[in-house]
Amino acid sequence: MNRRERRLQAKQDKKAGRQRAPQPAGQQSGRQTPFAEAIQLVGADELARAETLCKQVRHLYPNDPDGLLVMAMIASKKGQADDAVKLTGEAVALAPKYADAHFNHGSALADTGKLAEAVKAYGVAGNLDPGFADAHLRRGKVLVQMGDDPTAQAAFESAIRAQGNLADAWFELGNVLGRLDRVDEAAEALRQSILANPDFAPAYYNLGCMLERKGYTDHPRDVFEEAVRLNPRFVDAHHALAGTWLRSNDYDKAIAGYRKAIGIDPEFARSHAGLAGALREMGYIDEARASFADALALEPDNAGWRVRAALALPVIPQSVEEINTARQQYSENVQALCDDAIKLTDPYVEVGTTNFFLSYHELDDRPLQEAVAAMYLDACPSLGWVAPHCQQPPKPKTRLRLGICSTYMRGHTLGKLTLGTIKTLSRERFEVVLLRFPGCEDDMAKAIDDTADTVVAVPSDLARARQIIADETLDILFYPDIGMEPLTYFLAFSRLAPVQYTSWGHPDTTGIPNLDYFLSSQGLEPDGAETCYSEKLVKLRDLTTYYYPPEPLTSTFVRADYGLPEKGHLYVCPQTLFKFHPDFDQVLANLLRRDPNGTLVLIDDVFGGYWRKLLLKRVTATFPDVAGRVVFVEKMPLDKFFGLVTLADAVLDVPTFSGGNSSIEAFSCGAPIVTWPGGYLRGRITLCCYRQMGIDDLVVDNGDDFVAKALRLADDRDFRDRMRAKILANVPKLYENTAMVRELEDFLHAAHQAMCDGQGRRQWP
Repeated sequence: MNRRERRLQAKQDKKAGRQRAPQPAGQQSGRQTPFAEAIQLVGADELARAETLCKQVRHLYPNDPDGLLVMAMIASKKGQADDAVKLTGEAVALAPKYADAHFNHGSALADTGKLAEAVKAYGVAGNLDPGFADAHLRRGKVLVQMGDDPTAQAAFESAIRAQGNLADAWFELGNVLGRLDRVDEAAEALRQSILANPDFAPAYYNLGCMLERKGYTDHPRDVFEEAVRLNPRFVDAHHALAGTWLRSNDYDKAIAGYRKAIGIDPEFARSHAGLAGALREMGYIDEARASFADALALEPDNAGWRVRAALALPVIPQSVEEINTARQQYSENVQALCDDAIKLTDPYVEVGTTNFFLSYHELDDRPLQEAVAAMYLDACPSLGWVAPHCQQPPKPKTRLRLGICSTYMRGHTLGKLTLGTIKTLSRERFEVVLLRFPGCEDDMAKAIDDTADTVVAVPSDLARARQIIADETLDILFYPDIGMEPLTYFLAFSRLAPVQYTSWGHPDTTGIPNLDYFLSSQGLEPDGAETCYSEKLVKLRDLTTYYYPPEPLTSTFVRADYGLPEKGHLYVCPQTLFKFHPDFDQVLANLLRRDPNGTLVLIDDVFGGYWRKLLLKRVTATFPDVAGRVVFVEKMPLDKFFGLVTLADAVLDVPTFSGGNSSIEAFSCGAPIVTWPGGYLRGRITLCCYRQMGIDDLVVDNGDDFVAKALRLADDRDFRDRMRAKILANVPKLYENTAMVRELEDFLHAAHQAMCDGQGRRQWP
């Protein structure tokens, strides 16, 4: 139970009153307690009159324990806790079989911090009267305070047996089960709490938290909305609701939610940090840092927020100078965190972000990635945990257990890039274990599950996920992407298999010591690329994907379907907006200037247009004379994407971060893509595709040639048609590449054998 939960519990207990009015033995026979009027006066807070009356009645009934209990209630209300303990103890001595005396004695003991004695007293009350639901309930609550959740669970279950519709007992049981990682049972208990009391806002809030842990996205939002409807000042629920909007990329609603929470409680530090995270994702870095500063002013020792603030990078940098300044500051921030020897317990929870935007700067990221990884290992040494089966050299095996670890094994680029390889791997040489994370339930996820030999459910919890993966005793662990999502990034710090490797799902080195290899290909890497990787660079002959050819385009699309001008040339650059490096702006400007009838078509972001606005701000400053011919179309389904690239007179690649999945799919339509390969893998995927197809007509090595080649495609229809035909004739070479899978199998066995022989990371080829 955290600080805010304890504060909420204290308010609830104060409202309810820890002690209950005596229910004397013999009441079942109809006798009324002679202290009934005094009890009513206590309930009305008329303590002086109640005390006078109680003393008068006690002269008449000196051996009635209810008199002592009423006096204890008065003492408790006056803040005289020790007197309450004494009086209730006397009542217990006077009537040892009286459940209410033991119950009120337990409450008095709890008020003085004597928790173990309170548990015992509540237990006696419950034993004397098994139907005494409140005794079981209060016993459970004290056990929770003592950190004994399993015993508390039994107490709450006893309360429910005594009174099945006791909302508070179901609520507490749900909370305990949640802490015991029995999430499904916790959610059901919280539902029962709501059924017993549909107006109980905390139960809705906690149910929403459980549903999030189960991997649901939309459902928790509905539950949090009900919590804030029932209690408009429920700051935790407003914060949680804002988080659901943030995770669904609705930044306007997320920001409004965080600001609502801050308005209710300006000292609610988590919402200041949440607001900072939303602003950072939108690209408003200065505003994000200001909100992080507000959060840290309230919780200066929160190391996780310090890290998040330190690692914030611009999403759409306005200039190369901004990139250089940001990276310098980034490096200094990491060093400051190391100098201060910060400590983290669970970086996934406390930080929950990666170094994602580093790779878009067209610079060698290895020094920064290694510095960040070293900082994390110093701050949280448990990140480098080694699974038991990895603590000794492995033994040679004919059939290796290969684990696939990514949260994107679903209808996502990574799912498309990985499905075929999983399906095609030799089952005589490999057993494929898919590590399935919550929230992946689409058709692609089902197809991947059906292809794997074993599917293992892995929770969104770093320590538990680590242990579950370790229990699989994998021989090889493959992370298709590292750096796109926090959980797999932090998992990769551990040694969970003798051989661990990643690839270009996020095309950048990781800096993580326990990742052995980076799987790439000869066509992807420039000369000397090995120095840019902390991992051992592996260059297979072909692009490292077994990609199934997309379904052919069956619909016909026209320009009006996209809101595009009917006349003039269309230059389509279908890349995510944060891929556009400032150095590319002048190339695009020159293209538009040389073709006065040309329109540059970009695909808008799905985050409310914030990235679009930042990019437009930059290009308007860089080339104001032609910026009006930069247009944005909405993100679209695959068939409409095919229609767009088919309508394009020229498709443009981004030199510093080329298309990957988008290029592979666009080529299936014969789309002619002009590419200017960058200096790192991330800018060379389209080049690699062309090399595999045996085509070099649209590959250039400078900005002037890039513009010239795009203009030729637009102006020379015969040339464009020849390029389309050539691409369509050779594009099958990109798909269903069994030879690549066979080479991958050989490498993986060789890598495992090298570990068996104590040779460490081996060279390939």
